[in-house]
Amino acid sequence: MKYLLSLFVFALSLNASIYYAKVDPYETYSVKASASGEVTSLYKEAEGKVSNGGVLIQIDDFLNKKELISSQTKLESLKRTLELTKQNIENSKEVERIRKDTYERIKNLKTKSKTNKDAELINLINANNQVLSLENTLENLKVSISDLEYKIATLQDTINKKSVKIKSGFLIYKTYVDEGDYVNVGASLVDAYDISKGKLTIYLSKEDVANAKSSVIYINDKPTTLKADKIWKVVDTENISSYKTEIIIPAPKRFSELLKIEFKAK
Repeated sequence: MKYLLSLFVFALSLNASIYYAKVDPYETYSVKASASGEVTSLYKEAEGKVSNGGVLIQIDDFLNKKELISSQTKLESLKRTLELTKQNIENSKEVERIRKDTYERIKNLKTKSKTNKDAELINLINANNQVLSLENTLENLKVSISDLEYKIATLQDTINKKSVKIKSGFLIYKTYVDEGDYVNVGASLVDAYDISKGKLTIYLSKEDVANAKSSVIYINDKPTTLKADKIWKVVDTENISSYKTEIIIPAPKRFSELLKIEFKAK
């Protein structure tokens, strides 16, 4: 009888859904350079520390800032010119209206010579051409302002990208550059971890996948209210016949700790 009971317990242990996983940070971020330039400052001592949200790496933006100031000055000048041109158009349209009224009054008068009528017509045409020329200038100014606004936005974006910040509360794991280095777009700058939560990655058997959502998850033999956060629907390419699964846990005191994970029916 004892022999049969031992076999029964042994069989249960073989069928138990037990896995082991290392506690990883919730997310890993690899920051790469979005703009090229020389690294002018670097807080190397920040490695292994939690970010306060300040600038970690500064890439040279001196010329970008000079160009930005120049472009902003040009933009203000163009906008003033635009307003003056609008006023000029209004004045020219008034002149055109007066010329048109004058011509309309005399064009059918027999007391006016053809020369006088032609002269007034020419004055009207010239007034109309003046309006058209100013309106063309106005459209060109609008295009120039639009182009300059785009340039300013691009410069501001480049300047922002050259001040590399890591979100407050993230762990700065490793920096890849030193002060004085020249970096190109795509160069690795820093790795950072989101340590606000932990993540356990395991590879469930086909049988456990079906019951994972309804089972109670035990961590180191203690029941929890945790649930499988993600379960991949296709088998893993490396762990054959297993399904990658992630469990999100509250921020642990220590990362990289190996935990025992069990799925037990309620």
